[in-house]
Amino acid sequence: MTDKRRWLMAGAVLLCSPALTFLPVQAAPAANPAAPGPAASPAAKLPASAPRPPRKTLHDRLMDAEKALAMAGNEKQAGEISERAEGLRSRALTGSVQMLITDSHDALEKHDFQQAQDDLTAAITIQPDQPILYRQRAAIRLAAGDNNGAIADLGVTLQADPGDPTAWGMLAEAEHDRHEPEAALQAFHQMLLLNPKSPDSDTQLKTLEKARDGQQD
Repeated sequence: MTDKRRWLMAGAVLLCSPALTFLPVQAAPAANPAAPGPAASPAAKLPASAPRPPRKTLHDRLMDAEKALAMAGNEKQAGEISERAEGLRSRALTGSVQMLITDSHDALEKHDFQQAQDDLTAAITIQPDQPILYRQRAAIRLAAGDNNGAIADLGVTLQADPGDPTAWGMLAEAEHDRHEPEAALQAFHQMLLLNPKSPDSDTQLKTLEKARDGQQD
């Protein structure tokens, strides 16, 4: 992969819940021992309200988006679902972490790979439980030619979020760059399972297959 392509890919990688409603509660009439009346009929009791379904967690919504992506009917629909999934992956990032991501992107535009990586490392220190941050640092390391460092970060990402097709695609790139065609193809096939409508996937697949077949000769 050329340096220009690495830089563009890294830049691309860096670039509601419903409100709760409450039913009104009807107060029961106060007992009046001084004025006894007929016993209340069981039929007069208010029916119990149906239990509310549990709200989906952020993880549940991400899983739903990943399943929808795998069944997308066309490239446009897949792109819309991918965008929604990316928003969910970034939903829990704090303001300070988002500022560091912006700083990292600015450094990347200046081809200052070390500063861009340092900014992402600082973001990871603040929120080490967010797998998307490791993926973003992997993109910078991949752009800088540090394939082993990128693969290490992608391993952390995919352990926490194995349904991330972008991470699998990046892993395929990194394995291809370090001349591991079988590993590259395995990662790319996994990406295709998660996002069959990925743009230019046919061309990329042919390139990886050609690299594997060439090595077998």
